[in-house]
Amino acid sequence: MKIAIKSWFTGTVLFEAEVDASLSYGKQLGAAIKMAVAAKADLSGADLRSAVLSGADLSGAVLRSADLSRAVLSGADLRSAVLSGADLSGAVLRSAD
Repeated sequence: MKIAIKSWFTGTVLFEAEVDASLSYGKQLGAAIKMAVAAKADLSGADLRSAVLSGADLSGAVLRSADLSRAVLSGADLRSAVLSGADLSGAVLRSAD
């Protein structure tokens, strides 16, 4: 299944990825985000609400002004990630670095 990560400002597609269709939407989005970060994609302004990113390596990710509300980031590596202006309301950050 193809997942598109879009800007919550404009609706423009920032990154697309093929993910396992049997996963929940949050896990599909999380898988696409991990691929985008590995590809060094700029996810500034991305709509990442409710993404499941437990234990993900997001070090160095560009997530400026991204909507990460209600995202699960427990145990995620956020070192050197650019999070200025990001919405983390309701996000789970337990044990995130």
